Amino acid sequence: MPETSHCDFEPSRREPLPVPYLSTPPTAPIVLRPGRQLFVDDALIEFSSCSRRWHQAQPYAGNPVLKPETPHELCGGECPVAAPFSDGVWYDPQDGLYKLFYHAGWFHGTALATSSDGIHWQRPELGVVGNSNLLLPIRDNYERDGALVWLDQHAKNADERWKMFIYNRYQNGAGGELLASPDGYRWQYRCPCGPCGDNSSFYYDPFQQRWIFSIRVGFPGTGRARAYLAREDFFAPPWHDVRLDQGAGGDDMTPIAWARCDQHDHFEEATQFQPQLYDLNATPYESVMLGLFAVFHGPENNHCEILGCPKRIDLHPAFSRDGFHWSRCESRQPLLACSRQRGRWDRGYLHAAGGCCLVYKDKIRLYYGAWSGQSTLAPGQKGSSSRAAFAMYAGAATGFAELRRDGFASMHTDSEALIHTRCLVPGDRPYLFVNDAAEALRVEVLDENNRVIPGYAIADALPFRGDSCATPIHWREHQTMPSLPHCKLRLTIESGDIYSFWFSEYSDGRSGGYLAAGSPDYNSDRDN
Repeated sequence: MPETSHCDFEPSRREPLPVPYLSTPPTAPIVLRPGRQLFVDDALIEFSSCSRRWHQAQPYAGNPVLKPETPHELCGGECPVAAPFSDGVWYDPQDGLYKLFYHAGWFHGTALATSSDGIHWQRPELGVVGNSNLLLPIRDNYERDGALVWLDQHAKNADERWKMFIYNRYQNGAGGELLASPDGYRWQYRCPCGPCGDNSSFYYDPFQQRWIFSIRVGFPGTGRARAYLAREDFFAPPWHDVRLDQGAGGDDMTPIAWARCDQHDHFEEATQFQPQLYDLNATPYESVMLGLFAVFHGPENNHCEILGCPKRIDLHPAFSRDGFHWSRCESRQPLLACSRQRGRWDRGYLHAAGGCCLVYKDKIRLYYGAWSGQSTLAPGQKGSSSRAAFAMYAGAATGFAELRRDGFASMHTDSEALIHTRCLVPGDRPYLFVNDAAEALRVEVLDENNRVIPGYAIADALPFRGDSCATPIHWREHQTMPSLPHCKLRLTIESGDIYSFWFSEYSDGRSGGYLAAGSPDYNSDRDN
């Protein structure tokens, strides 16, 4: 974990962003955080003859699960919207409910829907705006833009268990505000934030114990991008202007250049548009920070207005082990892509919900908003429901996609292959588990000098054959790991995939890792 953050790249260029812990791996044994150890990079791998495969989330067949129905959402047909514009989808163990915070009508309201299963949603009457499910009053001459909601299960003040950032446009300008709520239903405005652009957002990094503000900025030459601000107090005084120069140092009052697209992000021939980073949401998942990069492939706003089509945005996975640098899929395969097809509910403009994903049994669910462009407005025609009422912002609904738990990437082989880890410090966690689907998988244990520990050789390993998201690893004479301060693992896999491994305190495989936006299978934000 870096002690300080500074901009260590040139914002105006398009070379890949640095990831120091991958380019210069540590030589000392690696102390593992609790949680599943994902194979999304080579941080823990010394050698492997497997190939890394990236996997895409599969949209739910019944999508959309929430679509515009109420007068506030329908906007007279001009810009119907009932979708997270970031906002958030969380499982709240206090209520035993999924809570979906969403944009109701374009540039109009902020609403709440609840569900017992994450599929069928109800709109509670909250009494804030008539008998609707709007959470916040409609203020004269204010139009809401992006927002994000976070469930803080460890809030010291019970009235701040839920936190919100919301970006408003008003008569003489625009800006962000911070709000708090004890239950997600009743909200209070607390303070303004610092300078930021629309679609700015935030999240909590429990490894740094900091609130991270993901601030929308523009880099010269590369367009839409992100600046970084980390602070202990979510409601601290407004921050200062962003510093975009290479080498600039940041603190809790000074945002710095952070993330952008690069030369590996695919140039789309149909739009002739150089990709830009439209949004960066993140969440703690198991032992890493999971990021969802919203990569914008065009067309630009003025062209979308004329064409009456939504902007093309796909969601790409990214991962950070130090809280600042991000590694991404080498091929830039998206985790979830918009359909780009006229008449489809998910034609474009995908926005990941705040919290990014939830754990449901052996799956991950990623909730998102998508725009179809279906409107009573003709292409190029401006409506009266808001200052940005064009068909490009119409027809938004909510859906979700599913992925195997830990299934962002796997180490794959069609025959027999090895994975040899770096020297690891597992801590006081004697049980070893893997998430795999293979004809056979065996694990042997070595010391720091690559000598096999007696009783833990490959000949002693009991093979696992099959498909399981939590496979216990055993040896002929041992059910637990040897009692060593540090060790290496050599995994032998036959025809299949391995997604993760972890050390557990418990024989049932509880990882102690983070569960992103929660899970109905757990009573906290961790697998413990």
